[in-house]
Amino acid sequence: MDLRIVRDDLQYAALLEQAKELALLDPLPESNEAERLALISVLLEKYEAEQFRIESPDPVDAIIYRLAELGLKQKDLADILGSKSRASEILSRKRDLTVDMIRLIHDGLKIPVEVLIGERKQEASRDKDIAWEKFPVKEMKKRGWLDVEIKAGHTGEQLIRSFFERTASHRSPAFFRRALSGSLKEESQYAIHAWIARVLIKARESKRPDVRYVSGSITEEFLKQLAKLSRSDDGPSLAREFLAMKGIILVVEPHLPKTYLDGAAILDEDGVPVVGLTLRYNRVDYFWFTLMHELVHVQRHLGRQNTTFVDEDGVDEGDEKEAEANIYAAEAFIPRQVWRSSDACRTKKSDAVLRLAEELKIHPAIVAGRIRRESKNYRILGEFFSETQDIRKIFGITNSSDK
Repeated sequence: MDLRIVRDDLQYAALLEQAKELALLDPLPESNEAERLALISVLLEKYEAEQFRIESPDPVDAIIYRLAELGLKQKDLADILGSKSRASEILSRKRDLTVDMIRLIHDGLKIPVEVLIGERKQEASRDKDIAWEKFPVKEMKKRGWLDVEIKAGHTGEQLIRSFFERTASHRSPAFFRRALSGSLKEESQYAIHAWIARVLIKARESKRPDVRYVSGSITEEFLKQLAKLSRSDDGPSLAREFLAMKGIILVVEPHLPKTYLDGAAILDEDGVPVVGLTLRYNRVDYFWFTLMHELVHVQRHLGRQNTTFVDEDGVDEGDEKEAEANIYAAEAFIPRQVWRSSDACRTKKSDAVLRLAEELKIHPAIVAGRIRRESKNYRILGEFFSETQDIRKIFGITNSSDK
């Protein structure tokens, strides 16, 4: 029987059986059987390497496992490194292993160097596809996003790497490969990744350890209660607190130049949902609809396969999930049947807008905004937008313009 490359599990099983039979014969060196067994072993190893690939162990996991195996604790690692803080930061993944640390840990714990530097090799190969020069470094410096202490003498790539390392338990490229779903322009991706990282940094600073998000807690009734907060002058602030009580973090961060980002729904590494808004337009109806749209993403779309939904203006809205988010967001404020039978929908008059808003206990600008969007006439009902809340001011945003 001729030997061929193994292409499936059936061929692998048959060849493995041959190898077992030949091994039991204990063939003499350089005999035909020994040669055949050697060739079969090569073919089996090649197939196993391709199909049963084992990922390199994570360096930190390897350290934790080895400490436990030897009956050692964090203080013993601190003795090896000569620093309690370094040991703590390494085990909590807040500090990367340096060459000196790798040498000390290898000598002290006898962990193979290949394991300790494995992550560095993997990340280095992945970095090749990242065009670091495309990140808006100047604007990020201007906004104070980049660490002041490392500015001098560092390249743009080093600055960006340092910035992303603050957002994830692992290295920056791992964060950069975060899947983005939704409406997004290709040329905006680098700036939007930077914006998402900034949102996550701010979100982690405001998380409440005593509150944990429970999947499924965003119900239809929850969204309707949120919609009614729009009537209050403090509605946006109340909304942020209302969401925080459910373990959902709301962050406002203005969009970066040459992006037209409205908002994003993000699932952080610990399972906490984060809603980021840019307040690109300083209008009541825009704030509330965008917030509700992102919450529908959290409710219906976020998960292990889709960790970030991004919504950028001027992009094709044919995406099914985006359309669904729009429908359910509109429904949370004004149910379809109520809308179709309302005077506001038919007459588009100011008094009808006020009556419907009073009936539903929502802000009149939300009703007026829906009329303007559906009629594509943004010149009507201007009185509901000329003297209204300064949403940006509520969130402490200054020097931002509608663009």
